[in-house]
Amino acid sequence: MPSSEQFQKESVYKVYEDLFRKALNIDDPWQLTNIDFDPDGKRIDLYLDFAHGCKFECPVCNKPGCSAYDTKERVWRHLNFFQYKAYLHCRVPRIECTECGIHRIEIPWARKRSGFTLLMDALIVTMSQCMTISDVAKQICEHDTRIWKVVNHYVKEARSREDFSDVTVIGIDETSCAKGHKYVTLEVDFDTSKVIHVCEGKDSNTVSIFKKDYKKHDGNPGNIHSICCDMSPAFISGIHTEFQYFAKKPP
Repeated sequence: MPSSEQFQKESVYKVYEDLFRKALNIDDPWQLTNIDFDPDGKRIDLYLDFAHGCKFECPVCNKPGCSAYDTKERVWRHLNFFQYKAYLHCRVPRIECTECGIHRIEIPWARKRSGFTLLMDALIVTMSQCMTISDVAKQICEHDTRIWKVVNHYVKEARSREDFSDVTVIGIDETSCAKGHKYVTLEVDFDTSKVIHVCEGKDSNTVSIFKKDYKKHDGNPGNIHSICCDMSPAFISGIHTEFQYFAKKPP
């Protein structure tokens, strides 16, 4: 029979377990199995797992009742618990589907191949909107390459949804981005005052690069009827070449 002290410790742990389970929004089949708090190391490690014999839905064909084939241990950085770094640990299974083979399942708290939870991703993206990447990295004590991977993922995802079919008036200009004559060229939708494309350089090829991206996002070059730019011969040459509306007429 457990002692009163042991019973008290188990009761306290149960309270902590319920607290973190609700805070992490963990649902079946996932369960919190252990909490390792290291005040000296300024971190807390939370261990998740699934019950033996648990069945999963196939991530490809959505067939239910698939058994775990094997597992891989994963770790994700989560939002800080007060001043302590928080990490989630879990063995993520591959399932064996009788219809389409063996596949790694998707977990609800992190995107595929990420070392951060979705909530940590959200914090990084939010901070990056008003801070430099190096400052974000310092604030959350991570290497800036990890921060860039998160930001680049969501920028790429957001740009894939861009629709330029209504863009008919654009502005083109270059600006210095670093010492040593390093330039980038920007294209702006004049109707919305929104930057829709940025690329390195300031030669005529930047217009060609923009046109390819514009078409990839459902833009029709024939719909561009007005372009505003400075008297840069490179831009003017690129516009004449890439946009038929502005092509030089024979004398």
